[in-house]
Amino acid sequence: MCHALEITSAHQVTAIERRHGARFRAVFDQSAVPQFLCDLEGIVTEVNEAFSALLGTRREQLLGRPVRDLIHCSDGGRVNHALASLLQGTSESTQVPSVLRDRQDRPIPGLASAQVLREENGTVVGVSVVLNDLSELQAAEGRHRQQEQFFATMSQRASDVAIVADATGLMLYTSPGITKVLGYTPEDILDSEGWDFIHPDDVPAMRIQFARVAEGGETETATLRVRNASGEWRWMEETMHNCLGTPVQGIVCNLRDITERVAAEADLKASMLLYRTIAETVDEGLLLSTQDGTTVYVNERLGEILGLATDAIYAQRLDTILDDQHLQLKRDRTADGAGRGPQRFELSYDHPNGEQRTLQVVAAPIDLFADGRGGSLATVSDITRTRQLENELRRAALYDGLAGLPNRTLLMDRLKHALARESTGTAVLFVDLDHFKLVNDTRGHAVGDDVLVQVAARLSTSVRPQDTVARLGGDEFVVVCEDVDADAAASVSQDLIAVLNKPFSLATGPLQITASIGVAMSPPRSAEILVRNADTAMYAAKVAGRGRVQHFDSRLAAHTAERRELSVALDLALAKDELTMHYQPVIELDSGRVVGMEALARWERDGGVQVPPDRFVVIAEETGLAHRLDRWALRNALTGVSRLRAEHAVHPDSFVAVNLSARNLSNPELETDLLKWTEKANLSPCHVLLEITESAIMSDAAAAVSLLQRLRHVGFLIAVDDFGTGHSSLAYLRNLPLTTLKIDRSFVASIGENRNALAITRSIVDLATAMGFSVIAEGVETAQHAEMLRELGCHWAQGWLWSPAVSVSELRSAHTMVRRYDTSCADLFPLGQARQEALDGP
Repeated sequence: MCHALEITSAHQVTAIERRHGARFRAVFDQSAVPQFLCDLEGIVTEVNEAFSALLGTRREQLLGRPVRDLIHCSDGGRVNHALASLLQGTSESTQVPSVLRDRQDRPIPGLASAQVLREENGTVVGVSVVLNDLSELQAAEGRHRQQEQFFATMSQRASDVAIVADATGLMLYTSPGITKVLGYTPEDILDSEGWDFIHPDDVPAMRIQFARVAEGGETETATLRVRNASGEWRWMEETMHNCLGTPVQGIVCNLRDITERVAAEADLKASMLLYRTIAETVDEGLLLSTQDGTTVYVNERLGEILGLATDAIYAQRLDTILDDQHLQLKRDRTADGAGRGPQRFELSYDHPNGEQRTLQVVAAPIDLFADGRGGSLATVSDITRTRQLENELRRAALYDGLAGLPNRTLLMDRLKHALARESTGTAVLFVDLDHFKLVNDTRGHAVGDDVLVQVAARLSTSVRPQDTVARLGGDEFVVVCEDVDADAAASVSQDLIAVLNKPFSLATGPLQITASIGVAMSPPRSAEILVRNADTAMYAAKVAGRGRVQHFDSRLAAHTAERRELSVALDLALAKDELTMHYQPVIELDSGRVVGMEALARWERDGGVQVPPDRFVVIAEETGLAHRLDRWALRNALTGVSRLRAEHAVHPDSFVAVNLSARNLSNPELETDLLKWTEKANLSPCHVLLEITESAIMSDAAAAVSLLQRLRHVGFLIAVDDFGTGHSSLAYLRNLPLTTLKIDRSFVASIGENRNALAITRSIVDLATAMGFSVIAEGVETAQHAEMLRELGCHWAQGWLWSPAVSVSELRSAHTMVRRYDTSCADLFPLGQARQEALDGP
């Protein structure tokens, strides 16, 4: 191959030398223009040094290689196609763009000029190729294109618009960025008057400034409104430069869209106006100061609060103004105002008008200046009235509004503290006025309030300064004595009894009133238990006769524990319906017939233990169960009598008597429930006798009378139970819608031996007869009592002479009642007959 290549190369060179002479060889070798020769097969047969240097390859590495190996892939086959055309004889020469490759396969752009080589006889022996290196030219052109693209891109994307106008304002040039900023194309703008795009209100000022720039050569900046392609007005900042004496030969105007900035400035201005308005209208005083205390801003409200002119406040520091009140506003903030949050101060301030005010100051560090210096914002509020109201509310929450004494809340707090620090002992005295309700009812509530105020004053002046006198409500007072023993507590209690027994001087005349006092000593160290024990002792004092002192002792403790246990048991028994209803017959004295029966509740606990009615009824009234007990009794009595009637165990015209407690007389649902239960039992109200004690009526006479009148209006029978044992009964008797009076057993039991009892009983019978009431005597146990009552004119009676209260089953067993309703009671109730025989003796 090498030998053939040398022969070919020599043959081509010989052909060249024969045709062009020896000088050609020298020019070929020494030419700075890269050249190479190839044969008819497209094999490189000769290269010059310039070509070797261009490709970076030694001559011997290039010779014998196909030309196609020297062509870069990006050439696209142009060189190969040109060589093929020459070698095929279709043309003598050609010139094509080429891309050769160097030894690192990098492209070398150029312009290839190819010439066919022939023998003298015209035979084609090869091709001569001269290569013009275009690398630097293309690189320069690339850089130029890149710069053009860069400037075009920058111009398109620039936020500023450059416009060149002549001295009259005719626009000669505009940068492409105008499309982005205003929506115009350069063609829309060129050869137009710039004034046509400016807001009419801004044109006069702009003409003046433009003329100054055109004539004087100065640079000026203006703010104006320019219409965009959509017809909207945009705020622009325009800087005008005189370039008439330069190759530009015009006025260069640089436009920047500042619409958002103008809007932001307008918003800021509005915000500043808003904040200033707020600062001047808020109810707090505001003071803005620098780090060293120099006042920067003061609102008018601060001057009003301090009673000073704002100029006087500017001239001083706030802590100096308030220094007379020993306030030292700390100014130990760091230089940048960091390191401390808002601080609150509350202080007294001597107002120039002579009043003492309470001020609240809140001082907070802020970044006040652009250079980083810190400052302080202080708000000053006049809270004088607020503190006054808080004190009033605090007093109202802790003190009784009428007597000015501590209330239950403050009492319990003081008692707890006394128990915590006691050394000797702590005594609680529970004071309750006797029959105080009568004072309100007979003399009016204003007089009653006057009594309470005087009682509070007497109690307060009768104890030691360290003792506490409190009012719990109504006529209940509590005295707490610290560091006392039982004897000292008893002495204080007797002193209080004596003080309260003295007549009270009132607008309606003097009043004598007594008080009952219960005393409890620590331990226990529970404030709640001590007050409850004292209350229990006070109640015991009232039961014992009022106007006396009762100490809480083991007996009362046992009674209290029993009452609590019975209360829980009674509550559970009512829930489980474990009570039963017994019935005691009411006898007509003239005929001996059964005309009615009184329904009486009975309670037998687990194990067969009977709880006396007078015990559990009292427990119910004391513990709030009376309402539930009455409802149970009413429902069961009415239901039970309805069944007995259906079974013909009682006369269809007989009535049933049921007791009502004082608490039920204030129950708004009682009237509705009574009507509902009576109707459900298929009874008429005229067969239901409601028994109410005098004390129950007197507990709230107005409400009781109103309710009883409504019940009587619909037909219920109304009886006063235990008549003659209460108080002020005659005062209300004419107003009560009664049908019956019941003579208390205490009078009946002694009418045979006690003339006074007989006289009272006769008076009651006569009174009832005069007022059209029927009379029932309770507790009749002897035939003598029954006969005496009959002779006095008493209509009806009940008692063990005839029968105790018996169960429903015992009533059913009295089968003779079914045969004859007018049978004598001795036949109907053998228990009563046996009782009579036992009383009479053998």
